[in-house]
Amino acid sequence: MNELDVSSPALTLSIVSHADPNSGRRLIVLFPASETNTPDLSNRIWEIAQSLGLNVLILSLSNDFAEESQIRRKLIGMAAIIRDPSISTEIMIAHGNDWLKQVTKIWHEGDILACFSGYKVGFMRKPLDQILGSSLKAPIYILSDYQPTTNPNSTFILQSMPWVGSLAILIGFLWAEVKIVQLPQDWAHTTLIYVCMFLEAALIYFWNSLFT
Repeated sequence: MNELDVSSPALTLSIVSHADPNSGRRLIVLFPASETNTPDLSNRIWEIAQSLGLNVLILSLSNDFAEESQIRRKLIGMAAIIRDPSISTEIMIAHGNDWLKQVTKIWHEGDILACFSGYKVGFMRKPLDQILGSSLKAPIYILSDYQPTTNPNSTFILQSMPWVGSLAILIGFLWAEVKIVQLPQDWAHTTLIYVCMFLEAALIYFWNSLFT
């Protein structure tokens, strides 16, 4: 009989078999919320886990509470296909956009990562597999090419938001700095310039961190 274990705030659901000889090392599958779930994908994950003697943890990220139920259904469906008497399968939905931060929290020596080719993250839109490979020095399996199910128009809007927001911040602070320059040249004038520059950099960093 399978045991279900659900915890919060990061939703975790375990599908565990009593015959679980490899409870230490895991195949951590990074599954974007917009990725398509197919039987072939689940079978591919099962093949990797079975050949290497690994348990499976499927991780997805989301900032949209309304989207979580849809993601949860995808992951539960994948876990149902992957599980067998020799593989413990667990799913986890974490809040946020920072894959590296979330993977670092759960990754242990001996774990192997699996992600999609072509899936890009962050302000510079770098491939996720390259970011993880250079940061964690962990072996990474490439499952397949990234195939999002979202509308291309909404994807374009999401990708352009960091640039649009940064540009708006720059324009706003440029206007403020022009006004400051017109003030009397004294210590207060210099202080305001430096404060304005610091706030501008901090806001740009914060804005772009929301999309990484």
